Amino acid sequence: MVTEAKKEEVEELKDKFERAEGVVFSDYRGITANDLNKLREDFTKEGLEYRVVKNTLAAIAAEETGMGDLSEFLEGPIAMAVGYDDPVLPFKISSDTEEKYDHFTAQGGMIEGDLVEPEEIESISKLSSKEELMANMVMGLKSPVRKLAYVLKAKVDDLAVVLDQVKEAKEE
Repeated sequence: MVTEAKKEEVEELKDKFERAEGVVFSDYRGITANDLNKLREDFTKEGLEYRVVKNTLAAIAAEETGMGDLSEFLEGPIAMAVGYDDPVLPFKISSDTEEKYDHFTAQGGMIEGDLVEPEEIESISKLSSKEELMANMVMGLKSPVRKLAYVLKAKVDDLAVVLDQVKEAKEE
């Protein structure tokens, strides 16, 4: 039976899926309630949302947003880590969490609208974050300008030396 609460939950999940840059679904069976609260805090500190979802409602929301069939990721109790700014961050934090907790298993996910298989999570987690990529780009743009400034300064210095030599020659 479809209740109003379930409809609201599906709408909320649809909104999250549409706004999300990266989502990782994980199986948390075997993790204590205290550890689950700690996990939630760790994800929140990094600017991510971590919450337990009902599989059927998540599957309906995913289907309605055009994400495709998530049924292979939604088996057993599932939680999802959602990142709205950096698509790689949920994968990084999930991989770190998987190393910390034996019972935490990343089941799959989504990055910028594309489904991610469980075996791809580790490689995505090693990608540079959006901030790191932007910093590299700024350094790349800054480098040629700096080199140009050095070249121009050297030419001005050379010109000053030549002018000094001309001045000395005229004085003689």
